[in-house]
Amino acid sequence: MRVEVLFSGGKDSGLTAILLEPFFDEIELVTFAFGKDDACQAARIGAEALGHSHRIIVFDERVLEWALSRLISDGYPNDALDYVHARAIECLARECEYVADGTRRDDRSPVMRRSDVQSLEDRLHVNYLRPLAGLGGRAIRAMASQYLEFEELFSDLHPASDFEVGLRCALAKKRGGLRAIKRIFPQNHTHTRVLRRKRDVQEIEGKEDQACQGLQSEPKGAQLGYN
Repeated sequence: MRVEVLFSGGKDSGLTAILLEPFFDEIELVTFAFGKDDACQAARIGAEALGHSHRIIVFDERVLEWALSRLISDGYPNDALDYVHARAIECLARECEYVADGTRRDDRSPVMRRSDVQSLEDRLHVNYLRPLAGLGGRAIRAMASQYLEFEELFSDLHPASDFEVGLRCALAKKRGGLRAIKRIFPQNHTHTRVLRRKRDVQEIEGKEDQACQGLQSEPKGAQLGYN
């Protein structure tokens, strides 16, 4: 089976891809960009570290213009982020039966409402996967640290491949500069970048299997600590 994973180059989407590996023969990481620039370099590096194929899709200019207009009219980023995320998921859903992202339990945006997910799956006969939907930030960081080396950076200083950073950069260039960013986006926002992969799922599973076999081969009293 094949799955396309919405990929920003960060730990959440990186962990998502890793968690899907036991179930899919082919995993393609897909990064959406608002223009042809170097913002997707982080995602390329992360995809190479994970060992999966990667491609970049540039949004139609109308998607960016709608999102920027919504940012300015709302004065906060949530609806604009939800919009571009939904457009990306639907684009992938038109190509592949299985589509996944790294949205998690604590995310306020971008997220898709349950009714929107149901509509997407019914219309396009797709399966939308959220492996991190039941996990909080601390658990995800601990799990990702088992498999990935990543760094955390301030979004206003380091262009990256996630939607919030992309919209920040586009807003600065097209609609009012840094003043607009400070008014609309939360201060001290950070993102992560995957630098390298520490080990494979199969490696850890193999060690767990060996440990289980070792326990099973011991006398029952030894397992319980009896002499």
